[in-house]
Amino acid sequence: MVRWLYLDLNSFFASCEQQENPSLRGKPVAVVPLVAETTAVLAASYEAKAKGIKTGTLVREAKRLCPELNLVKSQHKTYISYHQKVRDVVESCVPIHSVCSIDEFACELTGSQQNLDIAKALAIRIKNEVREKVGICLTSSIGLAPNMLLAKMASDIQKPDGLTAIEPEELPTRLFALKLRDIPGVGPKMEYRLNQKGITTMQQLLALNEMQMHGAWGSVVGSRYYYLLRGTNILLPKNKSQSISHQHVLPPNTRSWEGALGIAQKLLSKTAIRLRKEGFLTKRMSLHVKFINHHEKFERSVKLQETQDTSLLLTHLNRFFSELDRRHKPLMVSVVLSDFSKAENHQFSFFENTKREQIFGVVDKINEKFGKDTVYLACLQDKMNLAPTAIAFSRIPELEE
Repeated sequence: MVRWLYLDLNSFFASCEQQENPSLRGKPVAVVPLVAETTAVLAASYEAKAKGIKTGTLVREAKRLCPELNLVKSQHKTYISYHQKVRDVVESCVPIHSVCSIDEFACELTGSQQNLDIAKALAIRIKNEVREKVGICLTSSIGLAPNMLLAKMASDIQKPDGLTAIEPEELPTRLFALKLRDIPGVGPKMEYRLNQKGITTMQQLLALNEMQMHGAWGSVVGSRYYYLLRGTNILLPKNKSQSISHQHVLPPNTRSWEGALGIAQKLLSKTAIRLRKEGFLTKRMSLHVKFINHHEKFERSVKLQETQDTSLLLTHLNRFFSELDRRHKPLMVSVVLSDFSKAENHQFSFFENTKREQIFGVVDKINEKFGKDTVYLACLQDKMNLAPTAIAFSRIPELEE
C-alpha cells in the first residue's frame, strides 16, 4: 500500500524550450541567464547532461564539452505558464497536496488509490495526459511510497521518464543502495557531519536506533528521519523564510560600476516588494558583488531597525557601492534581506517616519490593481527593464514579477 505520489518533471526548463522550439528536440540544450561566454548554465537537457554539462557549468566549459550545444536565454513567463498547465493536468487526475517547486508536485492518495496497481495506473495516466495536453517533451519521473519523503526519493531513482514504487515491506533494505545525499534535506554539511561520526553509507545510517539518529542530527529532526525512512507517514514542518534575495549575472554592456549599481537597485526594489508581500520586516540587508577574473568578492552588510522602507534600503545600498573597489569589473550582484520579524507585530517608534514606511505598501497595492510599475521610485526610471525575473528553482514567482 502506498500513500503518496510525487511527480518530478525531467529537465523542466530545457524541456519547455524543446517543446516551444521543435528544432531543439533531441539536441543538447543549455538554458542560460544571458548568451555569453562568462555566464553559467542554469539548466541542461538530457542530451547536454550526457556530455557532462550540468547546472553551474560555465558556458565556456560547456561549449568545450559539447561544441554543438544550443544556448537558450531563460524565459521566466514560459516556464511559469508550463508549470500552471502541468499543475492543471495533475489536479484533474488527483488533488495536489503540495507544490514543492516549479517542477515538483506531491499528491496524497486516498481510498483505493493506495492500492499499488491502482496507484501505478494513476501515475501512468498523469504522465500520458501531461504529454498529450501540455507537450510531448514534458516527461516526468514519479515516485510512489508510504510517505512524501520516500516518494520524492523514489522519483529520483529512475530518470528520465521513470516510475518507481517503494512499499512498506521493502523498508529499510530497499534504501541500502542509495547515497546519504539522496535523502532530501541532507546536503554537503550534513553529509560531512554524518561522515565525521563514522556514517558513510545508507546501510550504516539505517542501522542506528532512534536515539542515535537524534544524536547524529543533534536535534529532533534526526528522530523524524528515523521514522520517515521506515515508512511512517509524517510530514516534516516547513521551514520559515529566513531570507529573501535576488541575484543577477550582469550582461556584458552593464559590467561597470554604474551598470552594477543600476541592476542592484532594481533587484533590491523587487526584494523589498516580496518582503512586504510575505508580511515581514527586515533587520539586515547585505550586498554581494563578484568580479571578472578576480576571486575575491565584495561583501557588505548592515543591521537595521526593522523596516520595509525601499528608499531607506536603497540609501544603504548606494553607500555600499560608494565603497566598492572600482579597479575590477563586476560580473554578478546579489542583494539579501534577512533577520525577519512579522509586520503584524511591529510597533512604530517615535523616531520612525511612519508615513514613508507605509507608503510603499500603498504603492504595491496600486501596482497590483493597475499593473506592474504603474508607480515606482524616480531613481529607477532608467532601470525598469534591467534584471528581468530569472527562472525559479524552488519559488514560483508571480507572472507579474
